[in-house]
Amino acid sequence: MNFIKSISNIYKYVFITFFLTIIYSYPSNSSEQNFLAQQLIEKFFKNLQTLEADFIQVSPSGMISNGKLFLELPGKLRIDYKKPNNLLITCKGFWIVIQNRKLKVTNNLPLDQTPLFILLNKKIQFDNQSLDFNLKKNTGVIKLRIKLSGKEDSGELFLEFIENPFDLKKWIIIDPDGQKTTVLIQNARYNIKIPHTLFFPEDFPELNN
Repeated sequence: MNFIKSISNIYKYVFITFFLTIIYSYPSNSSEQNFLAQQLIEKFFKNLQTLEADFIQVSPSGMISNGKLFLELPGKLRIDYKKPNNLLITCKGFWIVIQNRKLKVTNNLPLDQTPLFILLNKKIQFDNQSLDFNLKKNTGVIKLRIKLSGKEDSGELFLEFIENPFDLKKWIIIDPDGQKTTVLIQNARYNIKIPHTLFFPEDFPELNN
């Protein structure tokens, strides 16, 4: 009887050990996957110098636009909308310049007051104390939410990556009023030479009074 009881206790011990191993190893695996995802994202932005791509944009009202976008990090951006949309958005480092080419109207917005500042500043590192991160990983997709620490009125930036091959496929900008703009990235070309003149706004002629 003692022998049988001893065998029974061994089986119980093995079962409990196996059960606890499964329970406690799962968070560890999840944490490890998140760490690997963070490394991929940091490597992506460390190596990112320029980007040329087609885009499809969904505005807060649901209106769909498309066009061409150009990045040169840090600081430079051009979002060139196709007709019938008449907008051109450019940035050379400090100001977002929004132009309506049909109406010949220009508006300037400080870059650091928009979520685009996070993307263009090229400081997406997970030890960066000036940024708040929230990372979620699903099958083949990594989603990252980024906010400026302590600046609730600066909006949020969401980045969505695919894992295989690793690539940036979408960004979502939520402005301080909660309005969401989604940009889908297609046909991306990385680290090619982009003429610096592309990042200049158009020079509209002065209207005669």
